[in-house]
Amino acid sequence: MAQMESGVLDDIIDRLMEFRQGKSGKQVPLMESEIRQLCTVSREIFLQQPNLLELEAPIKICGSVGKWV
Repeated sequence: MAQMESGVLDDIIDRLMEFRQGKSGKQVPLMESEIRQLCTVSREIFLQQPNLLELEAPIKICGSVGKWV
């Protein structure tokens, strides 16, 4: 697994959240190396997660299915 210092990761997340909450049209100041590291770490986390959940009935699904209806 690619390692990324938690302080670096926290800083990137803080900057992204700051711009999200401000809803500004400005770009988030991230270096290419930070974006690449974030993508690598994120990919590895997603690959570790199951892509199929086995659930017991009955279940309720809430949310928008958008254009896929």
